[in-house]
Amino acid sequence: MEPRVGPVGALERIVLRLLTHPEDAQRHETHQEGNEARNKGEQCLTKLVFRMDRLHGRRVQVQHQYGHGEGEDTIAERGKAVFPVKVQTCEAGGIPTVTRRAFKDATTFPTGPVYVAYASSALEATNVEGVIQAGDPPHMGLVPDGSVIHAIWDALLNAEKPLLVCGSDIGAAGAEEEILALAERLALPVATGIFDYASFPVHHPNYAGGVEGLSEESYDVVCCIGYRQNTRGNATDLRFRDAGTIIGIGHDPGLLGNTFPLDMAVWGNVRQTLAALNASWKEDDARLPHLERRAAALRSRGQQRVRQLHDEAVAHAADRPIHPNYLAHVAGTTLPEGTLVVSESFRNADHLMPFGFDKRQWRLVRSFGASLGHGIGAAVGAQLGAPDRPVVCSIGDGAVMYSASGFWTMARYGLPILTIVWNNLNYQTVRTNFHTFGGEMAKQKKYPEVYLGDPEIDFVMLAKAQGIEGMTVREPQAVEAALRRGADAIAAGEPYLLDIRVATVGTGAESTWHQRFKLRE
Repeated sequence: MEPRVGPVGALERIVLRLLTHPEDAQRHETHQEGNEARNKGEQCLTKLVFRMDRLHGRRVQVQHQYGHGEGEDTIAERGKAVFPVKVQTCEAGGIPTVTRRAFKDATTFPTGPVYVAYASSALEATNVEGVIQAGDPPHMGLVPDGSVIHAIWDALLNAEKPLLVCGSDIGAAGAEEEILALAERLALPVATGIFDYASFPVHHPNYAGGVEGLSEESYDVVCCIGYRQNTRGNATDLRFRDAGTIIGIGHDPGLLGNTFPLDMAVWGNVRQTLAALNASWKEDDARLPHLERRAAALRSRGQQRVRQLHDEAVAHAADRPIHPNYLAHVAGTTLPEGTLVVSESFRNADHLMPFGFDKRQWRLVRSFGASLGHGIGAAVGAQLGAPDRPVVCSIGDGAVMYSASGFWTMARYGLPILTIVWNNLNYQTVRTNFHTFGGEMAKQKKYPEVYLGDPEIDFVMLAKAQGIEGMTVREPQAVEAALRRGADAIAAGEPYLLDIRVATVGTGAESTWHQRFKLRE
C-alpha cells in the first residue's frame, strides 16, 4: 500500500501545453506597442491547458504578470507580503519547473499558501511545450524514536486528569481514525482551538469544547496534537501553567512551543505518530480502573451536553427574529448527509452542526484568523474541490458585502452552492469586540458603523441580479421548508441563496444606534 500524503493522496500528473495560433502571432506583430492591445484583451496569445486532480493543503495562487519592463524583483514583491512561499519564471522553458515546485511546496507539511508568478515574456513565447511532473511532497520521518513514543504513551496511559487538544494538522495528515482511536481507548477528554469544529467531532462524548473556554484547572498531562497555539501576545497565550506534563505533536516546528512551553515536542507526521502511539495499546489496558471510570464519566457528561444543546436550541423555536441556535439546529437535521460547510462567521452557532469524521457527517472549512471576505470565494473553491458533496456557504450579512461578486461566478459556471446569509443587520463580532473594550461605547451602547439596517440590504435581489435564485425567510416556521428548497436546488445542480433574518445576540445586541447623516436635508 502506498503511504498517504494527506487525505487525498499525491498529485496526479499535470500536463501544461503552450499553444500559439498563427493568427494570434500575427496580431501580436501588429501591436508591437502592446499596452493598449493588452488593455483591450488582445494579449491572450498563449493558451494554457492544465489538467489537475485533487490538491490538499496549501493553496496555489497563479498570477499572470503583464506589462513591459517587469523584472523578477517586481514580480516577487507582489506576493512577498502575503504568501510565505513564492516561485516565479520569466521564461517559457522554466514554467514546468516552477509549477512543479509550487505544487510540491503546496503539499509539503506544514502546508500553506504558495504564490506563482508567470511573466508575460514566458506566457507570450511561441512553439513551447512542457510537461510538468507531479510535485509530490517529501515524506517526513514516519515515527519518532521508540523512547519518545514510550514516554508519551506512558504519560497518557497513567494520567489521572489528562486533556487532549486537537488542531488542524489532524485533517491535513488524514489522521481522523487515529485520533479517534487514541481518545476513545485512553478515555481522553478532547478540546479544540477557537471555533475549530473540524479537528474532532463536536457531538462525540469525549468532546469538551473549545480550549479557550476551559477552566485553567490543573491537568497532570496535556497533549496537543496538531494544535496551533494562539499568538495574541498577551497573558492568555500562556496556557496550562499548572499542568504536570505538556506534550506537543505537529507538522510545523515554528508552532511547537512558540507560546506556552512544552516538556516534549515531536515534529513529524501526525498520522504516523498517532499510529505508533496506538500500536502500544494492549487489550488488558481497557480494564484499567481509572480508564473505565473516566470513560463512564465522559459518556455521561457528553450525553448531557448534547441533550442540553438540543433542548436550548429547540426552546427558541418560536423566537422572532429567528434565533441562530434554532437555525443551526434545523439545518443540522434538514440538510443532506456529508454537507461541506464553508463558514465565514464567528456567531453562526457552528458548534450545533453535526461536524465529524465519518463520510456521512458534515465537514467544516473556515479561516484561522478573523478576516472578512474569504467565504464566498472559499465556497467556490470547496465546491470545485469536492464536486460530489453538498456545499453550503454559511456567511454573515456583513461578510457578504466584501465578496458578493462571487455570486456571478457561481451562476456563470453553474456551481451548486447553497448560500445561507445569517442576516442580523450587524457586524456582530465587531460590536461585541467594541463592547469588550469598554469605555464610552459600552457605556452608551453606541457602536460606530456596525448596524447594517436603514436601509436593509436585500440579499435575494443582490443574488438575483447576478443570476442566482433565492428566498427571504423571516418566520421560524418557514426555516425547514426553505432549507429543503435550497437543498433541492443544489441537488439539481443550481446555486441558491437563503436570506434568513436572525436575532442579534451577545453584548450590546439591542443597540441599533448609528450615525445619521444626509448630504441634503
